[in-house]
Amino acid sequence: MALLLTSCSGYYPVAVDSAEQMTGVWSDFSGATVEFEDDGTFVAEGFDTKDIVGWGCSGFAGRQHGTWTPSGTYGEVTFDGVDCEDMQLAFYGSPSSFVACFTRDVTSGGCTHEFSREDG
Repeated sequence: MALLLTSCSGYYPVAVDSAEQMTGVWSDFSGATVEFEDDGTFVAEGFDTKDIVGWGCSGFAGRQHGTWTPSGTYGEVTFDGVDCEDMQLAFYGSPSSFVACFTRDVTSGGCTHEFSREDG
């Protein structure tokens, strides 16, 4: 008897309370990237061509700017010039290796696009 287990980052919430844990370039499977800065800002690319955040958000440019604040197992996020209210970042996985996803429902336990930190 064979047992096959699949995992999507485990979907275990991870607490992120400092910018240091997020600073750097993060990417998803579609090639979209987000660079989180330690001053609480970010620059995203590829959000204008993919449904990264979904749920009717509109107005994404080729290069998107915004702000973010870590707050435990989720973070507050705001996109400059984009109609995308109540958007948050949810953090899943393990403390040493976690993913972030943009969501309006941090209790849903799922991500459409998981962003992981790029090495280097």
